[in-house]
Amino acid sequence: MILLHTLLLVFALAPSMQEMLSEYRLQLKANALYEHRAYRGAETAFRHIAALPEQKSNASASFNLACSLYMQGKYPESATLFALSTKPDSKQSEVRVKAIFNEGNALAMIAVGSNRKTEKQILFRQSLHRFKTVLLTDPGDNDAKINFEIVRRYLDELEKPEQASSSKPEKQHATPPPSDLSQDTAERLLKNAQQDESALMQRIPRKGNAAARGGKNNQDW
Repeated sequence: MILLHTLLLVFALAPSMQEMLSEYRLQLKANALYEHRAYRGAETAFRHIAALPEQKSNASASFNLACSLYMQGKYPESATLFALSTKPDSKQSEVRVKAIFNEGNALAMIAVGSNRKTEKQILFRQSLHRFKTVLLTDPGDNDAKINFEIVRRYLDELEKPEQASSSKPEKQHATPPPSDLSQDTAERLLKNAQQDESALMQRIPRKGNAAARGGKNNQDW
């Protein structure tokens, strides 16, 4: 009877094991595509993973998909998914902080691409709030400090009172500051994000590693 019970248990677990192996292979494929900068393919693979019933409440699944979208310049959708990964979860607190940071990046990039001053201001304020949240969690986070300062300066420029011209009052515009500042900010954000693209993604643990590597780049961003 003991052997029979054992065989029945193995038989019952077999489908579950197959599903786990299939998911694991898909995760490896998605990681490989991301690391080779094949972001569109990585996005497709991560969407499959995030759609799995057991992954729908997993912050890492949304985080990985958001990173692949971010690297393609799909900032609005990536910001939404990063926000989904920021829900408090003691088991994934590290992912949550990284998601808040990357949401701040995405919001800043949306602002940079906007032509509407009011929208820019709102988005940059939201971005500042995300970086401030990270700094409240870890005051020594230099990456958050750098990005907070970049966005704060840009927002200050946007919110400077416009000087009225007595000779040509019609020339006043409710537009963003000079394009060179906008370009500098955009290039800075992109440069920081791309210095270590694979570091944006929450990876599964490798054999011999004490913990999974991943999350935001701790070098410069």
